[in-house]
Amino acid sequence: MFAYLDPGKTLKPAKALANYREFLQAQYRNEAGLAGSAFTLLEAFAGVPASRKKTAAVEWIAFPKTARVSNAEIDERRFRAQDEYVEWRVEKTPAGKVKQVTFTTEFLEYYQSLAMVGVAELTAAIRAVIPGARPSAAELFGPGFDAAGAQPEARGRTFANFSRENPWNSGKKGILCLGQPANTLGALFALAGAAAVPNRGVPAGSVCATMGGNCVPERNSDPSIAAAIQTLAQAGRGLCLADPVGIEIVRLGGIWRIGSKVLDINNPATNEGVWKIARRGRRGVLKIVPKLTLDEEAITTGAQVAGVLTVQAAVLSAAEADMPEWSRTGQESSRRLLEVAGGAGGGR
Repeated sequence: MFAYLDPGKTLKPAKALANYREFLQAQYRNEAGLAGSAFTLLEAFAGVPASRKKTAAVEWIAFPKTARVSNAEIDERRFRAQDEYVEWRVEKTPAGKVKQVTFTTEFLEYYQSLAMVGVAELTAAIRAVIPGARPSAAELFGPGFDAAGAQPEARGRTFANFSRENPWNSGKKGILCLGQPANTLGALFALAGAAAVPNRGVPAGSVCATMGGNCVPERNSDPSIAAAIQTLAQAGRGLCLADPVGIEIVRLGGIWRIGSKVLDINNPATNEGVWKIARRGRRGVLKIVPKLTLDEEAITTGAQVAGVLTVQAAVLSAAEADMPEWSRTGQESSRRLLEVAGGAGGGR
């Protein structure tokens, strides 16, 4: 199995990291087995010279175009409206003013991997993300579940199923990971795998509309990812999602000021601690200090900030001629690919 990196650096002990890698390996194996797709395993790039590999950063805006409701409703209806692989929690003062917005792009499987190891390990990781958090087993797994005595798979499954009611993720007490039904690890991989099937009958920028349920043209994310991957596939390049896997918070746009002072919001050395990105870009926290404005407007919702927030996914590629034969398009059922993948292919 490829030694996938821990994007949050909290997958401790080693068993949690092993669990996480199993989740990822299953996704890579599935898409590498998709007939006609240029998507392949990360192992395929091991022998390709660095000068012959490229990593493309596919960017989009975090604002959910499909929501079609007010910014306040987008904030409140997180699990329905926030569908761009980015979700956020808004904290307010007793007077109702926004005091902090916390963004996450982490997938559920990250914390599920920890839950499979044990309650103490999961709790320690949550405290690393939310300082001062003291979650109970009932809050994490639901009332009546014997988390300490359960088998690892049952504990992980129960944690995942209860994640939207868990107050440390629902927004009541905090936010840990993505929960909107479209914001899943499987959806990202399915999008990438399907987009990597060359379709020279349409321009790469239009391929999303031909991919059925794997791509939603009305979003910011799906068409951007699909177009970038289809462009690579049509150029005869093998590709996959780069390691560490996931969505990275990149930067805030717009003009930010504290009073009359223009703030370089993306420079942590001079932004007065207003904006911090952590966990290899999987978490961003905006603190609303007095007189902070965005484009001369006070911050009243998290959706307002999402409208200027850029995120990205990284795609690794190389010319198929430079890659091992087993990884090339048309070899999705080859014995060697299955051996490298470590199990039976699951192509769709």
